[in-house]
Amino acid sequence: MDRREVDRREVKDRAARRRWFGRGRTRALLSAGMLVGIGAVATSAYWTDAEQVPGTTINSGTMHIDLAANFRQRPESYAWNAFVLTGLTPGTSKSAELPVTNNSRGGVTFSYRIQTSAPGALGAALEVSVYRGATSNGTTCTGGTLLGSANTPINTFDQAAGATLAPTSSHNLCVRVTLPLAAVVPPSSSSAITFTFPATQVNS
Repeated sequence: MDRREVDRREVKDRAARRRWFGRGRTRALLSAGMLVGIGAVATSAYWTDAEQVPGTTINSGTMHIDLAANFRQRPESYAWNAFVLTGLTPGTSKSAELPVTNNSRGGVTFSYRIQTSAPGALGAALEVSVYRGATSNGTTCTGGTLLGSANTPINTFDQAAGATLAPTSSHNLCVRVTLPLAAVVPPSSSSAITFTFPATQVNS
């Protein structure tokens, strides 16, 4: 066998090896690609779960705080005709009772506050005391629970009732207004006293 024939065989062997290795690499890469594809599908899966807690009930309703003999009246502004302060002179007091009732619908319980105000020079001189559960004899309050401090300047009084009101329940408030002995007000002064009762629903 001459040298040229040997060279031709070596060239064919090298070409065959190149083709074989080329096919192997292609198969290896395709296999790797398939594995990557399988991995991508697997990581896209996810699990979900849910639980339920039965027994919770929501009821609708309306909240309504009533004063005196009114029953779900609107607008909620009342003239407290039973509390007459005419003729209040320095060193004297006048008192009256005011029922506060929960006439809400839907089983609504609420808390509330008592706020007072009075304009002008006479109003600035007046003092107020409020008692929950007390009675009035026209000049003072007897028994009950004092809300806040006694003889608070009427324009700064803002106190919580200190107890909630369940539906159809009532509190009897006794309010005493005093004109201190040392008060100096212009003659024939007058002032319109306002009592405000903000109410807030609470969990019953």
